[in-house]
Amino acid sequence: MSDKEKKKADIAMSSLDRKLEKEVAENKEANARYFHDPEFHGHSKLRIRAREIGMALLGVVMGSLATVSIMIPNGLTFGGITGIARIIQNYTHWNYSLVYYALALIITAIVWIFLGWKEVRKILLMSLTYPVVMFVLEVNNVVIVKSDDLFLVSVFCGVVMGISGGLTFRAGFSSGGTDSLAKVIKFRWLPHLGINDITFAINSLIVIASAFVFGVNIALYAVIIIYMSMRVSEAVMYGLSNKIVELDIIPGDADALTDFIMNELGRGVSSIEITGEYTGDKRKQLKILCSPRESFLIKRHLAKEDPKSFVSVISVKSVWGVGRGFSDIHKIDG
Repeated sequence: MSDKEKKKADIAMSSLDRKLEKEVAENKEANARYFHDPEFHGHSKLRIRAREIGMALLGVVMGSLATVSIMIPNGLTFGGITGIARIIQNYTHWNYSLVYYALALIITAIVWIFLGWKEVRKILLMSLTYPVVMFVLEVNNVVIVKSDDLFLVSVFCGVVMGISGGLTFRAGFSSGGTDSLAKVIKFRWLPHLGINDITFAINSLIVIASAFVFGVNIALYAVIIIYMSMRVSEAVMYGLSNKIVELDIIPGDADALTDFIMNELGRGVSSIEITGEYTGDKRKQLKILCSPRESFLIKRHLAKEDPKSFVSVISVKSVWGVGRGFSDIHKIDG
């Protein structure tokens, strides 16, 4: 390598070092903020609540478009109270949004009677705004797509509904549909069953009923919409890629690595004592949950300071707890 190339390489490495040092400082500051203020992360309560409501309202718009502007114009249906409203509308020819509004109010009343105001607060925003937005779209005859290819329409409808559901749950709200009914059934009559199992049973009955009303093909398309919405909703809630990784490290100097992670990155560390069965040596193993970028910083530190360390990297779908990049366990439960 020539002197000129070596100089360029040194400049590039120096630039990378400065960039990484800056990111270390930013990560440390952010992690400290998340630790000391796990609910609002240094932001005002008003700003956080405004962002959550804005996200929920965006979910309402997306869900209304999926229902009124994609599903109904193509003669499709869905599970939940959406499917129930479609069945009622088919026989009565009433305005869909008004039927949905009536069902939403009935569910809200049931939740209030059996579970109290605390649960009603989670569904009130959705129960009031969904029918309003759908009514506006329905009156103005807004149609996004109308096609004879119902399979592609079902996939598209499921994607839009999934985005809506993911935004709603990320904002900490509930749609106020069959999941709320499932919660009532669980806590009042079937405590031994899971909410997801009860919700699945209710939606299955609605889809089966739809098969008798709209035909088997439409019911099967409803299954496609439900499946796609579930997958996309999970992607929106947890991210399209893994944002948290778990590092299991057997370092040569556990104390030095712990000091680097806690004081330089601002992350927490757990440790256990392990025994190598081949040698019989007892060593300390560290476990760290961090972002992919922070894992790279740890790797770079080990490569420089402790190259004989052994590291396994595990992709984590989500972490519920206090920390930068972690999900609020109360909002996930909601």
